[in-house]
Amino acid sequence: MRAEIKDWIEIAAYVVAILAALASYLQYRRNSIRERTRWLFELYQRFYEQKTLKAMRIRLDSHDTQFVSEEKDLDLLGELDDFLNFFEFIAYLWKKGELQLEEVRALFAYPLRTIAEDEAVMVYVSKYGYDDDLGALLKELGYHGKKRSQNR
Repeated sequence: MRAEIKDWIEIAAYVVAILAALASYLQYRRNSIRERTRWLFELYQRFYEQKTLKAMRIRLDSHDTQFVSEEKDLDLLGELDDFLNFFEFIAYLWKKGELQLEEVRALFAYPLRTIAEDEAVMVYVSKYGYDDDLGALLKELGYHGKKRSQNR
């Protein structure tokens, strides 16, 4: 009888240990999801609140990109480089598996599409080496090759 009680206590201890491990894992998972959501929000917020990126978003959205093919206004080209560097970083995170394609699409579909649809910007992207990571991301999203001519 004593051996039976000992066996039941041992089994109960294993069950409690397994349940504790499961509870710990679930808590870790919830915390990880919460932290990832916070990180994605900060990335999103950084893009949509940074003034130079906002100015370039407006230019791309309004098709005001003749400065790209003229390559004379170094300040605007610098802002374009900042804009493209942001998306190079996004593409890098995607390639490394830190961002899922669905997350990229949910957060940045429109600005990425405006890059891909602007012929002058895509020429600039190719000319200055942004095409490796950013080009691969645009292609994976199905935006690469969809071009719109500029309104001048």
